[in-house]
Amino acid sequence: MARLEVALREAQGRELVKRSWSAQELEQSVAWLKRMNARGHDVFIRPEGGHGLVLVDGLQREALARMAKEGFTPAATIEAGPGHFQAWVKLSEGPLPAEVHDQAARTLARHYGGTLEKASSRSWGRLAGFTHQAPALRKEDRQPYVLAHESPGRVAAAAPAFLQHLAEGLERQREQQERAARLEAIRAAPDHVWQRDALTVYRQQAQQLLARHGPAVDFERVDWAIATHLAKSGRYSRQEIERALHEGSPHIEHGQPGGIEGYARRTAAQAWNAPEVLAHWQGRGREIQRQRELGRAPERGREGPSLGR
Repeated sequence: MARLEVALREAQGRELVKRSWSAQELEQSVAWLKRMNARGHDVFIRPEGGHGLVLVDGLQREALARMAKEGFTPAATIEAGPGHFQAWVKLSEGPLPAEVHDQAARTLARHYGGTLEKASSRSWGRLAGFTHQAPALRKEDRQPYVLAHESPGRVAAAAPAFLQHLAEGLERQREQQERAARLEAIRAAPDHVWQRDALTVYRQQAQQLLARHGPAVDFERVDWAIATHLAKSGRYSRQEIERALHEGSPHIEHGQPGGIEGYARRTAAQAWNAPEVLAHWQGRGREIQRQRELGRAPERGREGPSLGR
């Protein structure tokens, strides 16, 4: 059974006193919460652990109408103070990944004019039926009640498309960060290393090609040039070339079939059997054939790669 977190906080304080309760335990604790509320404590609530709800705080009534019109009808609408609303939007029946959850909270808050500072997967909402203890809201020696409005409890109609859009955006962001990290590793590659594995050579050769052709260089062509160069060198197996591309190539554009793994595998295999590579080794005799069958070719060649094909 889903559990709830309830927190108390003095109006002038910051420290929260938290409780973890089931819905039944919460009902049984209402009398105690009312006593604490009467003594000046605000009462907050949120689901415990992972969940599919997003709290959008600091809303005006007009924003609620827009949300309903655009497919984000709240699962529960709370009037936290006179004319100021909180909307619990249900995006999923099950828990959302924290990264998606936080991005969803920020996106909805920004779009509907909510409070960005409170937009996260762990936001607290006010519990209806208790008073808001902010001194600024005191009127005629009374504090206003937090009110519950509509509470249909349903997943928002626009949620599936919204979550897909967020996931795609986060994936593009991760790819951009990974590409930037790989480019930085290429730029920082050492000029001379005595014992050089395929990844180190990849980064050194890519560094030279990047300096020669500029930041707009086509890294698919770079990968092909370096992969065939490594295959011709005779120092590296097809698997080592594949690993160098998999760990070093910045060519990781969104939607690539099989991801970077499939791309590295295909490119290494094609380079290993490319006509220019096979021609490079023609006429080398039985030793060449024997070593190629073992996955290696004898050491040969130190020239750098070229983007010309």
